[in-house]
Amino acid sequence: MTLQEESRLSFYRELTVLDGKQNIVLVQDIRNSELCVKKILDIYSLDVYEQLASVRIGGVPGVKECIADDGKLIVVEEYVQGRSLKQVLDEHGLINEEQAYNIAVQLADILVRLHNLEPAIVHRDIKPSNIIIEKNGHVNLIDFNAARHVNADKNEDTRMLGTVYFAAPEQFGFGQSDERTDIYGLGATINYIMTGDKPGAGIAECRFSDILKKCLMVDAKDRYQSAAELRGVLDMVNYNSYAQDNKNDRTAFGEDNTVSFVRICKNIKYVLVNWNRKSQMNKRNINSSWRKYLLPGFRSLNIVSCIAALIWYAVIVMITCGFTVSDSKTGTPVTGGELIIYKIAAFIIMFGLTLWFGNYLDVRRKLPGMKRANVISTILTFMYAFVIFFMLVMFLAIIMVIVQY
Repeated sequence: MTLQEESRLSFYRELTVLDGKQNIVLVQDIRNSELCVKKILDIYSLDVYEQLASVRIGGVPGVKECIADDGKLIVVEEYVQGRSLKQVLDEHGLINEEQAYNIAVQLADILVRLHNLEPAIVHRDIKPSNIIIEKNGHVNLIDFNAARHVNADKNEDTRMLGTVYFAAPEQFGFGQSDERTDIYGLGATINYIMTGDKPGAGIAECRFSDILKKCLMVDAKDRYQSAAELRGVLDMVNYNSYAQDNKNDRTAFGEDNTVSFVRICKNIKYVLVNWNRKSQMNKRNINSSWRKYLLPGFRSLNIVSCIAALIWYAVIVMITCGFTVSDSKTGTPVTGGELIIYKIAAFIIMFGLTLWFGNYLDVRRKLPGMKRANVISTILTFMYAFVIFFMLVMFLAIIMVIVQY
């Protein structure tokens, strides 16, 4: 390990061992008080962790450091506050159908993002203990010790990794791991949290039983061929369930022009749930792609949002260009270089607040109290905006004083 690497690791103060494992420690970044997890791994793929450190993937803890040293890998990653799915099962028993469906959808979203990387990352160890559920219900996939890149030139895995019952057959010498391996792991995990049974003991009886059955096919060619395909099928199940509910409502209330209160409530719930799920997915996709560098309003690539953003930025430019200032003593208009400085100041303030409220590069999430979307973070958004506005004004005022004297 180099002196530079030792210096980087010195910023993380060790707090306590996690889950009774000496190689997994909760640490705190002394520079910003952020909690992280430091792991010392014997089995790992350095290429995978270096790739994870270079991108931000929604639902996957961000890797801050990965340093190879004497045959081991030291990894520092974000600490996700929540409970593992295994802990939830131990404390509360089996997961109901609706909760399991929601977890399956979020896991599929995460796999879509991992498999769309270049090269694609296959997790290869999806199981309840590697899935963290936050208080707000967000799902996170952790522990990439067994992960690897897809290699089309290999016929089978050279190292057999994975957890028995949740690992696909190809992980034990029957072929090469690829994206379909994770689909098996997802199916095995969702089936287990609903039944308590390992694959082979039976498929959970639910509205997406056929999906689980296809995920758990022994031959990878018989499974869904991509996480995107699986995600689309899960969406169709939700839509078909919604359509069936409407059909049942029409049967119960009659084929007339009377709109039932029950159907209205179900329609509203369906729209809100799907809007929230799609917005969360879109946000995570944006944060893990090149679009996160686009200005607020353009990141979604939605034509309406882009037009509205163009109008807003045009308004900022027009206000800046038409900005005038009069001398407080004589009342004469300020001109020349002094006016230009005022115009620049006005532009910086309006543009800066636009970046803040537009959460450019997810800047709000990096400040204390802003990691979760709730009432407190909403209040803090405006408080921080006031502080930013005040600091910008003071900074520009100092510059004006320096220029004048």
